[in-house]
Amino acid sequence: MILITALLAAGIALAAATPAVLSRIDFTAAPLAGMVAWLGASVATLGCGVLVLIALLWPGDPPGEFLAGSVLESLGAIEPMVVTWTAGLILPVAAIGITVPTGQLARIAIGHRGRGAALRRRHNELVRVLGRADPTSANLVWLDHPIPLAYSVAGRDGYIVVTEGLARCLDEAQWRAVLAHERAHLRGRHHHVLGVSRVLAQAFWWVPLFGAAPAALATLVELAADRTAAVSTGPLALHSALHAVAAHAGTTPLDLIDESLTVRLECLSAAPESRTASRRTATLLLLATSLLAPAAAAFTVGLSAALAGLLIG
Repeated sequence: MILITALLAAGIALAAATPAVLSRIDFTAAPLAGMVAWLGASVATLGCGVLVLIALLWPGDPPGEFLAGSVLESLGAIEPMVVTWTAGLILPVAAIGITVPTGQLARIAIGHRGRGAALRRRHNELVRVLGRADPTSANLVWLDHPIPLAYSVAGRDGYIVVTEGLARCLDEAQWRAVLAHERAHLRGRHHHVLGVSRVLAQAFWWVPLFGAAPAALATLVELAADRTAAVSTGPLALHSALHAVAAHAGTTPLDLIDESLTVRLECLSAAPESRTASRRTATLLLLATSLLAPAAAAFTVGLSAALAGLLIG
């Protein structure tokens, strides 16, 4: 029970506290670190839950129980009572705990994948009818439309869709910056990152971490693509391209600009020294958070054990 309590405390701490902690860290200059942090916290939270269920179903003491007992001896006195009280509930709870969340996650993941595949097929059909392939680029499709627009379509043969309106409002440097941004989305598999986070948020909507992750990751993938494009074309070209697209998009009834635009423009216009300092600060804060998380979980378990000991005693 000691190992189970520790894992449960760690999982609850990650699920409840991580969103507030990560939201306070400025990842604008280090978006990849932010993506790793949010995805890593999600994987760790899921891992804690899975390990708790495995430990409940494990015949005898699960691996690591002896080590956990030597570290958290305060639970030793009350563990037999806890085991006696819960022995009849362990297997049913573990079985339900495995079956229900797994079924929910599988149902939503399969539905998300099916709907996404159907939408991509429909989109591909429309693009083949309305668009034309660029003879100079294998993964570039043109649409004859005045609204300036560029987006990438994920898949085995991912491609980029651009409009004539976009080409007319950008110069050569800005055009290359926009294409580099969209190619960065495809190479970084950002669509899959967002898809996984949305599936988890829909399946486990009651977990604060999973609920906050999609919005945070949506901004971070844009910043990551901006950073990749800025390396190859320069930040000023992409900055001016975003300004040009935003100016034209403001005259249309379509919502083409997302909420991350202001953050993206500020990050692209920041001085190199400022970006370096921000990356260093974000890395140090992330490292400190990673080191403090196990200590916080151990403190939670110890405090719970002490309170339980007082109540029983």
